[in-house]
Amino acid sequence: MVKLARDKTQILLRGVEESFTHDLCPSCECFLAYLAQLRVDADPAENDLFIPFKVERTAMHKCLGCNPCPPADQYADYMLKKQKPMTP
Repeated sequence: MVKLARDKTQILLRGVEESFTHDLCPSCECFLAYLAQLRVDADPAENDLFIPFKVERTAMHKCLGCNPCPPADQYADYMLKKQKPMTP
């Protein structure tokens, strides 16, 4: 499996961070699930990109039910694109 390049990972992280609508977004399970998936898909050498998003377990919280939820929407979009087969 091809890992996400550093520049692509940075673009995705910046995009989701800029979409936050609440100060609680960085500790929400919607964002943290997306972050976890990006970390799995990124090259392990790029782990430093995820350090600014580290959250204490006690600060994490369940989805607040925001509608729309930009982090969840971006996560879903990312997963859909990831599932599509590459065309030559």
